[in-house]
Amino acid sequence: MRQQISDENERRVANMTEEEREQERCEVLEQLGSGAADLLERVRAARSRNATKAPAISEGILVPNEPAPEASREIPIVFSLPGFTTGRNLSRVKTPPILVKSSTRPSSPNKASRQLRFAALTPADVYVYESAPVSPKRKAIALPPPPDIPDPSIVSLGIFKENGLPRKRPLSPASPKGDDRPAQKNTDDRSEPEEGTPEYIRRRYFPNMPADNPSMSWMKPSSFISEPVLLRFDLTGAPIPAEISAALPSHLGLHHHADGDHAGYTLDDIFLLSRSTVPAQRTMMLNILVGIARRLGMQTRDPNYADRISELQGKEAELRKRVLAAGLSAMNEKGGVGVRAIEVVRECIVDWDAVFDAEHAELDLAPAIMSVLQVPDFLTQATEIFTQASLPPESLAQLLSIVHRLSQESNTIADSIFKTPRLLPALIQTFLLTPIPPPSDTPLPNPVALQCLTVLASSSRTNAMALCEPADALLRFITMLPPTSPFPESLAAHLLIETLRLYATLASYGLYSHIATSATSYFASLFTYIVSSKSKPLKVAWAGLVEAWIVCATDPHHTTPPHDILWSQVTSWGWGAEVLQLRQGITEEEGEVWAAIWSASSAWLEGAQVNGIRGGEGERAETLNTIQDGFSKGVEHSVVTASLEALRAELAQIHDTPLPERYQRLQRIGMHARVLSSVVRLWLACMPVTNTDANAASPLGAPPFNLPFTELSSFCAFVVSHSLWSLLTGVEQAVCKHLATFLAYFHRLSRHIPGTSPDLWVAQGVAILERQLPGEEEHAFQILGAILGILTPQFLGAMAHPSIWEKGGWSVIKPFLDYTIRPNREVYIAPSDVTPESIMRCTTLRLPSSSSLSSVPDEHRPTGLPLPHLWLTSPIDHLLRSGSSPVFKALPSSWDASEVDVVRASLLFIKATQEIVVRYSLNQFALKRSEMVFACMKVFMLEHGQQQEYPSPATGDEEEVFRDLIVSKLLSDLLAPFTLSAASALSPSSKLPDIDLEQASLPFLGSGTPFYQFYTDFLALYDAISFSHSSFASLLLPPLALTYPIDYRRILWADFAHVLRTVRTPVDQVIAGDLRDFLYPIEKGEMIGKYAGALLQGSVDGFLRLVAVHHVACNIWPDLRSEEVGAEQEDAAKMLLKMVVEKGDGRLVREVLRYRQVREETVVYPPACFETSREWIADRAEFSRQALGSELHARLEGVFYG
Repeated sequence: MRQQISDENERRVANMTEEEREQERCEVLEQLGSGAADLLERVRAARSRNATKAPAISEGILVPNEPAPEASREIPIVFSLPGFTTGRNLSRVKTPPILVKSSTRPSSPNKASRQLRFAALTPADVYVYESAPVSPKRKAIALPPPPDIPDPSIVSLGIFKENGLPRKRPLSPASPKGDDRPAQKNTDDRSEPEEGTPEYIRRRYFPNMPADNPSMSWMKPSSFISEPVLLRFDLTGAPIPAEISAALPSHLGLHHHADGDHAGYTLDDIFLLSRSTVPAQRTMMLNILVGIARRLGMQTRDPNYADRISELQGKEAELRKRVLAAGLSAMNEKGGVGVRAIEVVRECIVDWDAVFDAEHAELDLAPAIMSVLQVPDFLTQATEIFTQASLPPESLAQLLSIVHRLSQESNTIADSIFKTPRLLPALIQTFLLTPIPPPSDTPLPNPVALQCLTVLASSSRTNAMALCEPADALLRFITMLPPTSPFPESLAAHLLIETLRLYATLASYGLYSHIATSATSYFASLFTYIVSSKSKPLKVAWAGLVEAWIVCATDPHHTTPPHDILWSQVTSWGWGAEVLQLRQGITEEEGEVWAAIWSASSAWLEGAQVNGIRGGEGERAETLNTIQDGFSKGVEHSVVTASLEALRAELAQIHDTPLPERYQRLQRIGMHARVLSSVVRLWLACMPVTNTDANAASPLGAPPFNLPFTELSSFCAFVVSHSLWSLLTGVEQAVCKHLATFLAYFHRLSRHIPGTSPDLWVAQGVAILERQLPGEEEHAFQILGAILGILTPQFLGAMAHPSIWEKGGWSVIKPFLDYTIRPNREVYIAPSDVTPESIMRCTTLRLPSSSSLSSVPDEHRPTGLPLPHLWLTSPIDHLLRSGSSPVFKALPSSWDASEVDVVRASLLFIKATQEIVVRYSLNQFALKRSEMVFACMKVFMLEHGQQQEYPSPATGDEEEVFRDLIVSKLLSDLLAPFTLSAASALSPSSKLPDIDLEQASLPFLGSGTPFYQFYTDFLALYDAISFSHSSFASLLLPPLALTYPIDYRRILWADFAHVLRTVRTPVDQVIAGDLRDFLYPIEKGEMIGKYAGALLQGSVDGFLRLVAVHHVACNIWPDLRSEEVGAEQEDAAKMLLKMVVEKGDGRLVREVLRYRQVREETVVYPPACFETSREWIADRAEFSRQALGSELHARLEGVFYG
């Protein structure tokens, strides 16, 4: 057949013309390339050999054939198979080149007759790569050694080279005989490049491609010297240093990209591959993101974190969003992808801020992350995952921890969790209502679920009421005590503790207290177990629950529903005695347990005062009989002393504490503060009913039990002035809330300590009132009432005008002060110690976050505590905004007062408290100079005829408020301690640190209204209605200090220059701490012309004249200047002097010529500053002669030397 085809082809070629043959030749060359001649020659030679070759095979003997051409020579593999005694000889068979498709096949021996044997190898003959190279190549195979007896039938494969394996075929076909190409070509073709190099790959797989072909550039190594090396990560999320990245072997799985010179994954690679459609690849990338997020979270929390990723410093927040988004996009996936996605989300949400764990405050740590999370959508996804339960228990537990963390973020998110359909039932069913006894393949209950329910209940009363129904099912953790529980004992104890804490949280709203009656026997057994237990958290949880239930029983009308628990039931159960039994075996180091016991005992005694016989006299006697000895010389005394010392030490170190340890230190401060607050509360509860009125001045007999009163008083003075209060944020306020509670309780105790005078008690009250935190409004109202109760007409004496009391006294301003403490009646935060009032009214147990407060205007803030520093002036603020003030809209019908009455009472209250706190050196609680100035400015802004939506009843007095004689006298008295004369007399108020008026006005004006606008209106009002009122005029001067912008001086000296003649405030009556503030640095430019013009017109006197003369003289005389001036300024000084001499009157000329001040010395007031005479007189006389000429200078001789 082949011969027929060949003959046919030859006939066709013979019949072709020369043009047709050339055309066919071109087509063949075009199809087969330039090597077509070599190819055809090799095909022809192969056919020739096949036709003439005769196989010569005999039993067990290899018959050599005619050697094949060099281009097609190949070494066959011959070896002996084990188990065969005979073998067939295999002749050498030539194989066509790999790129040639032959139409014929060489003859091959029968497979059954093949006998294969391996050549002998030594370890030196085999090269093992450290890793598989990036380029495609075959791996080395270790061959078995040859037999000890030489076998001639074994053909050696040759000696292995160190850089590669023997090739199956030559790098390139040999040139046929007669080829006229240079011999050097064949030599180059036989040269063997190192295996794995680009040239080796080209010759082996692309022999016909030129070395410089652009399509082969992908094989060349990338040049990274001139390009920046990107940050890369290994499979655990750890960064790989650049110098190591280039040297790592490829078998680690990190050379995934075209840039094979660097190992690891860049951030872009990771985020791209995290959305891969290959599950294994996506899982791997999410696992890397877990490691990256863990490291970024650590370096965010700890500035000293050792494994910081410096390249990502400052980018943590943005990367947190991207990592979280990658995890959220894969949460719905099944298998490993979903598992790793949940772990990614957990790292970004839970572990990122792991140092915070507060239940009684909104964390609000990641508002930006919450926007990325899309909380409603995430909660819906979580519900489906919980319902399907297709993921491993570990992943479900991680998802639960995420929901728990979200519940802590804010009350809004907690409400979203409740509103998500099926989420809470799925959470309770999955993690709490597990089978009993638990099967081996079923997860055990998770206490984190109970913690989550407790946080949700703390967020709002509505959520707590919704949890009352499923709370019944949780009784299983109480009925099965840890020793008999089917769960591990440690887990059972943890579940028990969290259940008790959840019930206590519900009881803080007055909810679910009926369970104490329904499960009386179980709680009795529980108490027996608790007494014998050594678990501190269990005893604290039990005492806290008993305290809450006792408060509910104190006034059963305040529970929901009413009469849910009765005092008679509490008495019959003997909880008061049981709480005291918990003292057995408790050591000095267990301060938290002591605090819980004392708080529960206090609640018991407070309830007995209301419901007990003779005001709980029997209960007090029983309690004192039990505890008195302990406070005298026992463990209780040691506990109180240790907490005092620990608090002092912790507060002394709080500023030097690194941020990661700050929260833990604050927690310790809160724990020790609770010890002190609970013991002082217990002391007050043990007081006889006749002495519970703190305002009563009746002497105290023997105290109920001994306390270190001197140390407690000293510590209160220390802590009330500590700078810690200005540093606390929302979550930190919740931790330190017991510190404020302790101060409130101590204020009540302090009144009974001998030596506490009424004015000292008022000073303590003002200071402690400003330290109360949100939730302690009841204490704040009590302290405010005590202060107002002390400030009677008899106490104030001549300070208070009788007409103030005739109009109602403090009742006129009490509604405004109460509103300052609690501005939002719809939000009631529970106090540290629950009360009958709080269980009925509280809407949440959690403090609002700092950001939620700062985003709300002052008049709409959900809470007023802590009080702003200017809370004393709040009644005046409401008068200025009477049209929109919510206080005026809610005043009782019995309130009947005018603006004058409110201002009188307000100024008197400010004056009385100001003098008292300064007297006892509580300066930081007194109004600063600028704050007092601005408060008085607001009084003058209450001009008569102001438009009001809710006007107060008219008094018949047509004059402005500030013209009232009592108001005017109080204004002068308030401003007097801040004048220059008071500063020279070393008045205590003049030494107070000050701020500028722009800062002082910010709480009232807000950021939208600059103080300059307020000052402009104030100046215009002065121009319109003042009629040279002295106090009004003196308030114009403080903004003229040179520390304020020039705009304030320009508006008075230029725009309102006509009012300058009415401002005649003496120098010593100027409201300032130092006259230098108005004199230095020396004014220049346009203001000198304003000063000179006012002096020449004679329109200024007193303080304003001194300021003008000072700056004009300093711009004239060289001895008053602080620096050298040029010729141009020298000429201007001479012209200014000439203008003063030629146009000014004698007084002005004398003052300018003889004015003298030395900047480094004490400021000299007029007229002394015009009467000094030294050597500088001669220098000025010479300067004036040069500026004015001899004739005019002669007329001034008398002024200089007279």
